[in-house]
Amino acid sequence: MNTMNTQQHAEELLSNHGLKKTPIRIAMLKFFMEHQFALSASYIESNMKAMSDRVTIYRALSSFEEKGILHKAPDDGYGVKYALCSEHCPDNAHEDHHVHFICQECSNTYCLEDVHIPMVKLPEDYAIESFTYTINGVCKACKR
Repeated sequence: MNTMNTQQHAEELLSNHGLKKTPIRIAMLKFFMEHQFALSASYIESNMKAMSDRVTIYRALSSFEEKGILHKAPDDGYGVKYALCSEHCPDNAHEDHHVHFICQECSNTYCLEDVHIPMVKLPEDYAIESFTYTINGVCKACKR
């Protein structure tokens, strides 16, 4: 995605989810679009601290998650990670039911939305409230 398309896409995401188009929000979304994997809160903060303070960054992350722009992704044990939601994830039905792949080499977490999650049949006296499906292994970049 080129810079202009990324800028427009970030602005459209904010508009479509009822959020103001502030420079830090646009910059953060563009930053997410530049990465193919989930980003840790500390990584985002370290790359955005020149533009804004920690509180503003975390508020933006919280707003993005609340509005269905981002979802929390399973991490590698070093803190929360966030990934862009798919285009069809509305804020009133926010779901991230897809496979997450955590690379044991680079610690990146990838959203694999096209990978089928197998159906799990629980005993009748159990009720699912939420679930994550995580696979650990070596990503294609590290495997080379």
